[in-house]
Amino acid sequence: MSNILYRIQKRGITLARSMTGYGRGEGIEGIYRIVVEIRAVNHRHFDPVIRGPRELLPLEDKIRRVLQEKISRGRVEVYTTLENVQNKRKNVVIDEELAASYVHSLQRLGHTFNLPQGNLTALELARFPDVLHIEENELDLDSFVPVLETAVKMAVEQLFNHRLEEGRRLENDIQQRLNKLEGFVKIFRERCPLFLEEYRQKLSTRLEELHNGKEYDKQRFFTEIAFFAEKCNIDEEIVRLESHLQTFGNELVKDGVVGRKLDFLLQEMNREVNTIASKTNDLEISWLVVEAKSEIEKIREQVQNIE
Repeated sequence: MSNILYRIQKRGITLARSMTGYGRGEGIEGIYRIVVEIRAVNHRHFDPVIRGPRELLPLEDKIRRVLQEKISRGRVEVYTTLENVQNKRKNVVIDEELAASYVHSLQRLGHTFNLPQGNLTALELARFPDVLHIEENELDLDSFVPVLETAVKMAVEQLFNHRLEEGRRLENDIQQRLNKLEGFVKIFRERCPLFLEEYRQKLSTRLEELHNGKEYDKQRFFTEIAFFAEKCNIDEEIVRLESHLQTFGNELVKDGVVGRKLDFLLQEMNREVNTIASKTNDLEISWLVVEAKSEIEKIREQVQNIE
């Protein structure tokens, strides 16, 4: 079994997190219900976008701080919805002092001008200006903060779990592709002495044909073989490629933000594979290089979604 696959299977849990996910949370304070929805996609940096009713604008910084506790990378869109669960958006308010003043003034008016005192009804009193007025229910932000934070944390937790699930899928796909790359590197190492021997035999055969079986300069022949061996030597590239694969596998199973480092390692792997392609003219290695570059590119596509 591949060292990378064995190490990951032995670990048994997924730590790689995708940057894609969804979460939802809600809470109730008084007559209000708050619903928080979070959608996240990949992005090079942490990019929060918070949208909601104007009543909650003063609390955006608190939402952002909760997000930063668990999210390091990705475009995070937060949608907050405020709902009046009792449908009591407005209240009728009595200005009792003003009403009393009206009553007192009417009494004095009757007394001053010797007018008959009638029974003033509530309906009649209510018709006087400003005795009754309508007020909208205002949100008490101080008491609402804990409910909002709880709803946001609930949504972030759900988002976090979703990203872990997506990370497991990405990790499984990357594992299989890393195993293929390890197989290619093994063939590169095995193939190196073989294509050198093939070149020696072809050169020897060609020289014998050109000289019709007569003696030729053996020293020049060995010099040409040595030059070819030096020119086509890919041992260093293979060692570096193996090292990058090992480091990549170690980073993949770490907890935390690893996406940028994985992307850098893939760039280095691609560089080594390109160098191998430029140094050799072996058909089998050339074909494997194309396959290796294809696998690296597919891994890169997946890594773009890892936090």
